[in-house]
Amino acid sequence: MKNKIFLFFGPPGSGKGTLSEICIEQFGWLLLSTGNLCRQHIAQQTEIGKQIQQITAQGNLVPDEIIAQMVIEWIANQTIKPTGIIFDGYPRTLQQAEMLYRFWKEKLSDFEIILVKINIDAQLLTDRILNRIVCSNKNCGRVYSLVPSSSSKPENDMICDVCKSALIRRSDDTHESLKLRLKIYYQHEQEILNFLIGKGLKIYEIEGNQSVQNVLQDFKTIVLQNYVY
Repeated sequence: MKNKIFLFFGPPGSGKGTLSEICIEQFGWLLLSTGNLCRQHIAQQTEIGKQIQQITAQGNLVPDEIIAQMVIEWIANQTIKPTGIIFDGYPRTLQQAEMLYRFWKEKLSDFEIILVKINIDAQLLTDRILNRIVCSNKNCGRVYSLVPSSSSKPENDMICDVCKSALIRRSDDTHESLKLRLKIYYQHEQEILNFLIGKGLKIYEIEGNQSVQNVLQDFKTIVLQNYVY
């Protein structure tokens, strides 16, 4: 049985992060976060880290080639291959998807790539984003919700349950910023999915307009029904 690489698709606030955390806890999978990789390289002052620091200090986006290099190195450095790896925030562009596909065909033939798309109602998504708070500790980054009925509410008001740091609102979690971010996200998502599906990869769709428990159950039923972990 091949190990799995899961590519989770869904806009900010769709529940990708929450589902990822649960899968990591329940199945022992690994999470590959390009944001965390960037921060690690900067903290360790690797050659890649120095490049990223210089690029971001100038207000520019990190080029796809550098992101792809980080991802490839991260996978290659895993001494024990997990049964599953969840990619968080990657690929974000068509070029990144093309690079990942080539690397997969050339170097990761013992893995199977599975596409998982979380669909969510636009109004619910907006409510989630505008009520989102995050841990101010960048090494933690846990996400919470201020929605009274949410299962992601912090146990203590504006304090992270995990590291006890202060919780804050992201400066870009506004109506105006969200509208632009979603437009860009959906444009890239469609390009990526068209490419990967065109290469024969299968996509599984899950409804995100439901509780975390139901999303997890759908993931197990729809995506994992043929796999044993």
